[in-house]
Amino acid sequence: MENRSHALWAGFFTIAMLCAAIFAGIWLNRDKTQRIDYQIITSRAISGLNPQASVRYKGLAVGRVDNIDFDTKVAGQIIINISVDPDTPITQSTFATLGYQGVTGIAFVQLDDDGSNSVKLNVAAGTVPRIPLQPGLLEKLERSSSVILANAELVSARLAEFFTPENQKTMLGAFSNTAQATARWTKVADDLSPSLQLIPDLVHQTNQTLLSVQELSQNATQLSQQMTGVAKQLQDPDGPLNHTLSTLSDLSTNLQSETLPKITILTSETSNSMRTFNKTMEELKERPQILIFGKPTASAGPGEAGFVEPKK
Repeated sequence: MENRSHALWAGFFTIAMLCAAIFAGIWLNRDKTQRIDYQIITSRAISGLNPQASVRYKGLAVGRVDNIDFDTKVAGQIIINISVDPDTPITQSTFATLGYQGVTGIAFVQLDDDGSNSVKLNVAAGTVPRIPLQPGLLEKLERSSSVILANAELVSARLAEFFTPENQKTMLGAFSNTAQATARWTKVADDLSPSLQLIPDLVHQTNQTLLSVQELSQNATQLSQQMTGVAKQLQDPDGPLNHTLSTLSDLSTNLQSETLPKITILTSETSNSMRTFNKTMEELKERPQILIFGKPTASAGPGEAGFVEPKK
């Protein structure tokens, strides 16, 4: 009995020492940081969020969740009490969202700031500042999934309308027409095969033609150069063209200064001769006897010797 009593007391003493060690460890490791209390107000679901959950600011651990209670003043509203390190830059544009750790589903509070209002959120005596809770990633995905499902249902309904028996017949007819058109095109390709075989010869002939055209172009270039040389020779100051023009100019000057005056004099003399000839011919018509007796002498006029006054 005495041995059992000593063993029992030894067990009690061991348990007491173990409890004291645990209590001392908890007391020594207690969080001594002075934090600032904030409240997060929301009417959304906060699945996975528990007291003592981590509070992070832009991914950095800055505090913890103290407790979660219902708002006694507003039905359906939840108050999340958090404590945050005093050096955390909480401003009036700071907002909270719920983040989740891996696949465990354990939630934490994620604080962020859009920078729209950089004024620091004041902590007045006797009041607890409130931070709004905005939809998190999962909530946004849930909303998006609802829209996606609605769109999927709409697409399914339209596909069901599209694949009606009448439309199926139309599509089968279109496929049949496509098959027929493909067969026709295959026949056309077979018909074109002989013509396609002639293409290499045609290309060769085309190349020969291009070579001939190139040679003709070179000959034309040489002819043009020769014509240019001839034109330069003709336009040369000592060239035949200028020599011919100079000769024609001298001939024109000689014609105007010597030949034309002589022609004018000859023309005048010819005119006088013609007048004399015409006058002689008229006298012969009036007095043909002058060819035999000669030209009669002129009668004396009044006041001249031998003048005879005509009888009345």
